[in-house]
Amino acid sequence: MEPASRTPGVLGLQVLLCSSLLLNALLVAHHILSALPAPSELLGAASNGGCSLSWSLQAARDAESVAATGCSGHGRVFLDGIVGEDGRPGCECNTCFQGPDCSVRTPDCTVDADR
Repeated sequence: MEPASRTPGVLGLQVLLCSSLLLNALLVAHHILSALPAPSELLGAASNGGCSLSWSLQAARDAESVAATGCSGHGRVFLDGIVGEDGRPGCECNTCFQGPDCSVRTPDCTVDADR
């Protein structure tokens, strides 16, 4: 038996069907991808009063701000610690140091290094 030869009408119909399926798949993919917001829009919505991640982004900004505060190597800053002169969290100085950035050594102070 010889394989049945395809008529030009059947072949044209198959090409039309395949191209239609491909076009529909592309249109569905475009529709789904265009409905997703960009990551920058998600981050921007938090600062514009949106409900997505606003509290966590604000907490991250506060933590970064506190981490940037310098205590001259003689103290630490805590987000919920003492309030500095400018209303921001201030340095909590180690023993024998004082001042807004813990850079002033307290006179006649001895430190117990074993503690």
